[in-house]
Amino acid sequence: MMKTNVSNWERWASIALGAALVGVAVKYPRYRSTTATAGAGFLSRGLTGWCPVNAAVGRDTSHRRDDTRAALGGARGVRVAESITIRRRPEELYEFWRDLTHLPQFMPHVERVDVLDARRSHWVVPGPAGSHLEWDAEVINEIRPELIAWRSLPGADVASAGSVHFRPVADGVTRLDVVLQYDPPAGQVGATVARLLGDAPETTLRLDLRRLKKMLEAA
Repeated sequence: MMKTNVSNWERWASIALGAALVGVAVKYPRYRSTTATAGAGFLSRGLTGWCPVNAAVGRDTSHRRDDTRAALGGARGVRVAESITIRRRPEELYEFWRDLTHLPQFMPHVERVDVLDARRSHWVVPGPAGSHLEWDAEVINEIRPELIAWRSLPGADVASAGSVHFRPVADGVTRLDVVLQYDPPAGQVGATVARLLGDAPETTLRLDLRRLKKMLEAA
């Protein structure tokens, strides 16, 4: 019997994504070669619980993501980095970002962030077909008003880590350097398919930061 290396949630999500891609292939013949192949792969992944890409990189999500370093180390996970300048002082930007409940205001893919205590928070993001992904995170490093860094805690649906640096570049102007790492439910394959469909994670972060800039500079 084939050993599974995909979590139950990912199997369900893979089946849903595979069916959607097959539907795209049927409706749009010009994309048939790429989407049909990807759709068949996701359907197989979901039905069997086995992912050859996971096997190749030593990734096993049949158990929940309890070790952030292991989930994101080496070739595992997805890493994106973006920078932007905003006409606000570092102190202002730091205080705004440090109140994590503000993040959904410019990150529409984040449904909500609940602050649990001074260092821990609970994140909820939409999943496919009306589902949700949730995890707890903790701030692991902060230097006011220069740096905030965080990572997900054991039991997360999505292993993640990130940091944001606030660097003054002129009087009243700050550069934000944001780095995000995460292990998406469909792994590197899911991230690749997202890029093919026009939803690249680096583009998402870039648009998020542009929304933040527009919002804060207009305030």
